[in-house]
Amino acid sequence: MARPHSVDCPAKINLYLDVLGRRPDGYHDLVTVMAPVTLCDTISVEPARRRDVLEVDPAGAAPVGPDNIVLRALRSLRAVRRVPPLRIRLTKRIPSQAGLGGGSSDAAGLLRAADRRLSLGLTLAEMENILASVGSDTAFFARGTPALCTGRGERVYPLARAPSLELVLAWPGTPNPTGEIFRKFKHSLTPDPSKVIDFLQVLAEGNPLRIARSLVNRLEPAAFAWDPGLRRVPAALRSRGLSGARMTGSGSAFYAVAATRAEADRAARRLEGRVFRVRTIAPVGRA
Repeated sequence: MARPHSVDCPAKINLYLDVLGRRPDGYHDLVTVMAPVTLCDTISVEPARRRDVLEVDPAGAAPVGPDNIVLRALRSLRAVRRVPPLRIRLTKRIPSQAGLGGGSSDAAGLLRAADRRLSLGLTLAEMENILASVGSDTAFFARGTPALCTGRGERVYPLARAPSLELVLAWPGTPNPTGEIFRKFKHSLTPDPSKVIDFLQVLAEGNPLRIARSLVNRLEPAAFAWDPGLRRVPAALRSRGLSGARMTGSGSAFYAVAATRAEADRAARRLEGRVFRVRTIAPVGRA
């Protein structure tokens, strides 16, 4: 029997995140710029004998029942392709409920791995449609490149120009429930969707420190209201000479930007707790 096919499932960070308002369906309209980073889960698939099997390592790092987003993506895949029972092995490294998109990335990884292992011939549009049906930010992970996303996150516009940023990522070890953070969110500023254009120009220019000064996450005050202790995380990043120190998504992880690789390495060594030394993944052809 052929070997299982494995793929990496990168986390993401939000470089820019504005909340425009609540929709009739209960979701919020967003304008966000996301970038994949080099912290990854790994997923592998191979045909199973009788039924689907999901194994997670380490045990307990993600649920294995039918509500797992990977299994929901598999059910949606079967609506467009014939797929035999699968044995799925998921190795988790991305913290859950941290604003890093780990579950969504795993769902995209399942589609890529199954497509390659079983020669399903999925198109990019099919993958994006399947992923949009199972989560708000999942379609972003179909391409694995920095993108502007709108709607509830399901409309994805890949960016041609974005640098690879040297980052330090810090996770406090506690989850931020996304629904609770949005319930705490209050519009203190009038949303201006056009401001993202200015940010995209700064991003395209590629100066890491200018990008750091331009980072936006309108959900931060809501997260601090939910858990005031979170303020210690960006403070610790800044205390090591890093710039920006912004929350990703609805938290609870924060990241900060370094001017150089050596500066990021040095800062990561000096920080305590759950610290990840990562960089953003640039569009193909960009360094």
